[in-house]
Amino acid sequence: MIKNPIVIMTMCGSMLMGQVAPTASDAGKNTTAKTTENPLVVTVECSRKSHLVHTNEPFEFIITANKPKKLKVVVSMDGEAILQRLTVMPPARVKAVLPHPGFVRCAVSSFEKDSTPVLCGVGVDPEQLRPLLPEPPDFDEFWANTKAELAAIPADFKMEKYASDNTLNYYRISCDNLNNQKAYGFLSLPVDASKKLPLLVTFPGGEAYMNEESFVNLCAKNDFGIDCARLVYHLPPYQPEKNLANAKARHEQFLKEIGLKRYIFFGVEDRNIFYTRTAVTGCLRLLDEALKQPGLDPERVVYHGASHGGAFGLYLAAFSDKFKAAFCGVPNFGDRGGFLAGRHTPDCIRTSQTFRGHLDTLLYFDTAFAARRIEIPVMIGVGFIDPFCAPSAVYTIYNELKGPKILLPKIKNGHGDAPPEYGPMTYLWLSKQISF
Repeated sequence: MIKNPIVIMTMCGSMLMGQVAPTASDAGKNTTAKTTENPLVVTVECSRKSHLVHTNEPFEFIITANKPKKLKVVVSMDGEAILQRLTVMPPARVKAVLPHPGFVRCAVSSFEKDSTPVLCGVGVDPEQLRPLLPEPPDFDEFWANTKAELAAIPADFKMEKYASDNTLNYYRISCDNLNNQKAYGFLSLPVDASKKLPLLVTFPGGEAYMNEESFVNLCAKNDFGIDCARLVYHLPPYQPEKNLANAKARHEQFLKEIGLKRYIFFGVEDRNIFYTRTAVTGCLRLLDEALKQPGLDPERVVYHGASHGGAFGLYLAAFSDKFKAAFCGVPNFGDRGGFLAGRHTPDCIRTSQTFRGHLDTLLYFDTAFAARRIEIPVMIGVGFIDPFCAPSAVYTIYNELKGPKILLPKIKNGHGDAPPEYGPMTYLWLSKQISF
């Protein structure tokens, strides 16, 4: 294998440059700034088709609209440090330049109430981005002690079949974890255990709770394209429900019980009880126990996840030796201190202030530091107008990877959207990593 090859593949797709930055629920929609009988349609394009420039190299954002109307323009570093505020009448060209590596974002909106900005992002020597703050000197010691603490707790692994079809059996699985918690997940195994299927591991995005019906449907969909068993983690430390409706209600009840708006805030004041620490150890233990079951090929284990799941792919690839390759799309939680230099940290505005006051905890869970410890092949997806997992932070993660790596830049897309070829390409790449 060639040592440390770096491959960059640009994902352009068919969506308009500078369209409204979508959420996961908006994926695939061709949205405009506002929907009316005669809607205002705004586009923002970069004068460089690649959306990549060098430091101190001037470029322009080209703004057009389908009717004359004053527009509000905000040029920033990934939505964090503001570089310019101005009003323009389209067509207009806004010049920009950055004297250091980073990402420049142009947000254009009308002056009407609740107007959604149209975004365009440009990378400025992003391959030079590195974490702003140093990693804790006891980072490795902290994680070694964490794994030792887990090993001292009996696994008490349980596996219960709840469904089956012609090819797969479906199981609820659980084990004991740190801090008197339990870890939960779902596992599919071949009915014919002699098949020795590869294992595809996934950690969901968002609040990462799973349910029985959704797991069966996920396995039946088989995006991977080849026969495989699957392990999907259920993040919250309570037993999963049977269907999505019950799962949502149960999670809302859980958040009320712990007095938080999101579980990702749990324990942020203390690195030893922070949710990520127990979630990572639970994932590691469930994986180890799953690989003891018949019907799996332990030499063909790969990971696929995005956003929150992209982050956990980096943790697992760093702290487990079981994986052969990982796809981590728009991964979260890298370059936690980047906001101190005007870069946007990889979390949405709703969570930024909660996290930014606890860097003493969060630096132990910075995915850029985890990336430094990964030597297996990794594919990273990055959205140039991603408002949640900012491209500057994602590049920072990518640049720290030590092994073979591939970058998929979605230059016209944000967080949950992508060109149609993006998903199939990620699974095809993963399948090739375990083809002997």
